[in-house]
Amino acid sequence: MRRCCGLTIGERIRSIRKETGLNQTDFGEKVGLRQSSLGQIESGVRNATDRTIILICEKYGVREDWLRNGTGEMFLETDSTIVSQLSSEYGLDAFETVILKGFLKLKPEQREFLKDRIKDMLSDILDDEAAYKEFRAAYDKKHALPFAARGGDTSGLAEAAELFDSAFSAAESKENKDGM
Repeated sequence: MRRCCGLTIGERIRSIRKETGLNQTDFGEKVGLRQSSLGQIESGVRNATDRTIILICEKYGVREDWLRNGTGEMFLETDSTIVSQLSSEYGLDAFETVILKGFLKLKPEQREFLKDRIKDMLSDILDDEAAYKEFRAAYDKKHALPFAARGGDTSGLAEAAELFDSAFSAAESKENKDGM
């Protein structure tokens, strides 16, 4: 059994199985292997066939080059892994993640329609000074704690709010120029 990058192919298959949280029976079932056969492959007693390698890659979203040679990333990058990464990086809650996934599934013309409706809603809020102040107060209150947790205090929150306001105003001005 050939070793690459410190792991044999059987050890890489075990890594995939562990990463997916499955036992040998459940993992093997999806690729047509009995638990005993999978155990033999993982321990190096038996070689994985090309068919088994291809099935593992298809069923578990694994890069074939990684499985065969140990090079590159283990998993293929899918839309859901990209969304998960973005959700984690930007601290999105479950609802915001659902919105992002839904938006990405829309056709371009549906996206444009939705963007126009969101712009309209934001304009309505920003055009009504009382509604805007209420919106800003709620926004500031909601984001003060996470902001403090990241930086240790909320002294930069007012600056961040001004940055938000100026960015939105600049985008709105550009939109008005482009739209006319």
